[in-house]
Amino acid sequence: MQRGRDMDVKIAIPLRDFYTGARKTFSIEKQHICSECQGTGSMDGHTEACSECGGRGMRIVKHMLAPGMFQHVQTVCDKCDGQGQIISRPCKECRGQKVVRATASFELDIEKGIPKGETVEFENEADESPEWVAGNLRVHLDELAPDGKPDPDNAEEVAHGPTDGMWFRRKGVDLYWKEVLSLREALLGDWARNLTHLDGHVVGLGRKLGETIQPNFVERIKGEGMPIWKDEDDRHGDLVVEYYVVLPDRMASEMRADLNAVFNKWLEKEPRGAGAGSDLRGPLGSLAGRTVTIGRCKDIPLIELAGGVLILFSSVWLLVRGG
Repeated sequence: MQRGRDMDVKIAIPLRDFYTGARKTFSIEKQHICSECQGTGSMDGHTEACSECGGRGMRIVKHMLAPGMFQHVQTVCDKCDGQGQIISRPCKECRGQKVVRATASFELDIEKGIPKGETVEFENEADESPEWVAGNLRVHLDELAPDGKPDPDNAEEVAHGPTDGMWFRRKGVDLYWKEVLSLREALLGDWARNLTHLDGHVVGLGRKLGETIQPNFVERIKGEGMPIWKDEDDRHGDLVVEYYVVLPDRMASEMRADLNAVFNKWLEKEPRGAGAGSDLRGPLGSLAGRTVTIGRCKDIPLIELAGGVLILFSSVWLLVRGG
């Protein structure tokens, strides 16, 4: 007996299930052998050989091509539809088709760290028929895009809302997280964050007073990424934190005046102990040595000015601490 075709389905699951492992139940519609007639198509199980094709399911048809010239062609018997058998009393459930369409449920075991796009096979669970051996059901794992809503299957999220881990991005065995800082936090430090990971444990982020962070700085936290699939030592990848600094779009006049004073003071100030060849302007480029008014500055793009402010304040802090 020949083997039937394989079936392919795609199942989308949240990133948390890729991280922790899970067991999911899913359902599909497929073809089943009729349980009422056991795949015979007959109410009483009785069938008769087709009188047209003699039970072969095929018959020979003679066509005349020209006077005295004939061609014999083999074709499917239209009386029995190629089955070779005639059902006198068709099954009421399948109407003599021997198969029915119905829903089938399966349990899918998701291993920790299994890659997105991996395939899990269920042997002989594809479409069934008495005419062939069922092929395999192939389940392709896809990642469910986060929607900001609690997972109804997760009691913790239902009670307290979605976790931070919902917004992680996966790249191979590493996880990526975007952390947004204010200008004050980036310049002065003295801040702390607690990230709730995909399995509920907490990962701490932060800086002490005086520790600065440059825009687009990337921090790698070892062992806080995805589990490495089928790794005997249960190792994990890394958590990669990308820092973004948000600049204020408006500034009070008093703050602008204070920043102007500090900016111009430290641009012109020579570092203590600097020699003749020393120059504070290095990190500031073309901004160094110029009196700058913070506000509507037409000569300097805002992004260049903002970068200069960050680097300047970092230099100021280091000089003050060194002095």
